[in-house]
Amino acid sequence: MPLSYLAVFIVAFLASLLGPLCGIGGGVIIKPVVDAMNVMPVATVSFLSSISVLTMSLATLTQNAVAKTSTVNVRSMLPLALGSAVGGVVGKLVFNSLGTILPDAELVGAAQAAVLIVLTAVVFVYTIRRSSIQGLNVQAGAAKAGIGFVAGALWSFLGIGGGPFNLAILTFFFAMYAKPAAQASLFIIAFSQTASLVYSLAGGGIPEFAPVALIGMCVAAVCGSVVGRKVAKRVSTSTIDRLYLFALVLIALICCYNFARFTGLVSL
Repeated sequence: MPLSYLAVFIVAFLASLLGPLCGIGGGVIIKPVVDAMNVMPVATVSFLSSISVLTMSLATLTQNAVAKTSTVNVRSMLPLALGSAVGGVVGKLVFNSLGTILPDAELVGAAQAAVLIVLTAVVFVYTIRRSSIQGLNVQAGAAKAGIGFVAGALWSFLGIGGGPFNLAILTFFFAMYAKPAAQASLFIIAFSQTASLVYSLAGGGIPEFAPVALIGMCVAAVCGSVVGRKVAKRVSTSTIDRLYLFALVLIALICCYNFARFTGLVSL
């Protein structure tokens, strides 16, 4: 096993800690960090990142259900989750189409990094000014499905779970507090990532990867979920908010570096 894979597993573990803590799927960390490490093709990183996120979200939801600590209102969140699942398939189609239009994988990576930079900046500003921004409380099922569709398409295209952005969506559109929003975010992530995986399996669009990389990242995701839940029980909402903002800054910095690297502005 290449030594670089060990570094990838550590990244997957640390990123998966954020799932139970603040609803961040981890892919938004894994994808740009592993891209920056330059140890796998962009398509492979996107696929393995999605699998890691799905594993972490299912592991966390299962633990919450067994421990009877789940706060997810399934009936309320189901339209949003289903819309996100359909959007996830559309996002995968767009990603695959872009890969044919832009045969240079570096350009695909640059496009993903650019979109992530913009989204991260918007969410960061919203988060620090959230108390002064009038949110909504969307109740209509069709509206929930539409919001989920747009979000799921973006996250699938970017190869991430969408956690930090899901959290902003849930707090702004559905008037949710941080901790319930974190669990609801993982519920949505599980649906969208499952749909994306089924589409990839059915369409034969799975990139080449080393089995040890897949197994290692899944094990790291489960371990991160377990440890993250233990930590989440001991921290306050204000601590979660600070961790969330730190994660956004880290994501933005990594994406800026990746954009510069993919476009040739810097070399490693």
